[in-house]
Amino acid sequence: MIAKKITYRGNFNNETLGDIFNITRNNEITGLVKKVSDQEVELSLEGDSAQIKLIQHQIERKVKTAIKDKSIESIPYQYYVGVTLLA
Repeated sequence: MIAKKITYRGNFNNETLGDIFNITRNNEITGLVKKVSDQEVELSLEGDSAQIKLIQHQIERKVKTAIKDKSIESIPYQYYVGVTLLA
């Protein structure tokens, strides 16, 4: 199990934020989806490395026109329960 913070930068509205949250939730991973601003969304995810990569690919394919840049960093494990959306 690993923990990663993925930050997407671009132009996000409520529809794209909902798509990102639904993809994350449907993959049954624990973590946090946080809308920092209309230009930035952060995902703090905990789980298997392959599962996190799958979520990245699904998000990037679904909302590719909204994403302009992304960054990924390792973070300390937080022991999240379920997926939380902070908008």
